[in-house]
Amino acid sequence: MNTYINRFAVLTLTSLLALSTAACSDAGANDETTAAQEQAQVARIPVATQTVKAGEITSSFKTTATLEARDEADVTSKATGIIEEILVEEGDYVKAGQILAHMRDDEYRIQVAQANAELNSIKQELKRVKDMAEREMISADAYDKLRFQADMLQAKYDMAALNLAETEIRAPISGYVAYRYVKPGNLVRQYEQQKLFHIVASDVLQSNVYLPERELQRVKVGQTAQMQLTALNNQTVTATVARISPVVDTQSGTFKAVLHVDNQDNQLKPGMFAHVNLNYATRQNTVTVPRYAVQSLDNQHSVFTVDADGIAHKVDVKIGFEDETHLEITHGLQIGDAIVVSGQANLKDAALVEVIRSEQQS
Repeated sequence: MNTYINRFAVLTLTSLLALSTAACSDAGANDETTAAQEQAQVARIPVATQTVKAGEITSSFKTTATLEARDEADVTSKATGIIEEILVEEGDYVKAGQILAHMRDDEYRIQVAQANAELNSIKQELKRVKDMAEREMISADAYDKLRFQADMLQAKYDMAALNLAETEIRAPISGYVAYRYVKPGNLVRQYEQQKLFHIVASDVLQSNVYLPERELQRVKVGQTAQMQLTALNNQTVTATVARISPVVDTQSGTFKAVLHVDNQDNQLKPGMFAHVNLNYATRQNTVTVPRYAVQSLDNQHSVFTVDADGIAHKVDVKIGFEDETHLEITHGLQIGDAIVVSGQANLKDAALVEVIRSEQQS
């Protein structure tokens, strides 16, 4: 009987120990799970933020262009003859009407003398007949025919004098002689396309820039542009929008704007290549953010803001002016908002974040 009781006590004690051990194991597992859940709940994504401030931004468009002479002209001959003397060379500055070359004019002088003699003769005859007509000694019809002949000879003389004057080759515009094509002794013909000189007026140069049609509403006459000239060690000069084409090219989808560049010191030369930055307008005291802070998808733009509790919020924004580094925000942000500028690629709306760096807006 005692032996049976002792065995029963040992078995009971063993069962109690087993149950106690199992309970302790379950309690430890529950504690680890709870700790893991709490740790997961407080895990935060590291980000860098920046406080939104009021700034200035200029809307512009970048392109390239080549400087051209605003006025230029090919000089051709208005008479037929042989060039006797050339008075200017390439690089010389000439004024409108200045003589560039002389043609041999002997034949033209003879024609003028002949036409002048015939004209003087008919004028004397016309004077004598006029006196007779006033005394009704000849018919009015005879007098009218003689007067008509006088008019014809006057026109012949004027043409001969004009041809003589055209033997002096003159500059049609003021500018620099860019090319001289003719040499002494060359035969040139009246109104042929044979060029004698090429003159460019470089006191004001121009550039034609071709802009996408979406820019048509932004470009206005009088706006300024900065032109960076490669040939002058990237020196920058200011140009002005002088004319805007009213049509859009159907093939390229672009329109032409003409820029004028002052060149009174003749430092700039036609043919120079330039990088153009066309400024549309500048806005002061507006909300601007760095480009890299804005996420864009299908023409929808958004940023992440961070509140005082460290919670990130996705905010849809509207874009205004743009430059190389910043965007204007016209809707969605206010001055003083803290926006995420680094780490936003891993964020979702209402995510917990840890601000590891707060940058100053530049």
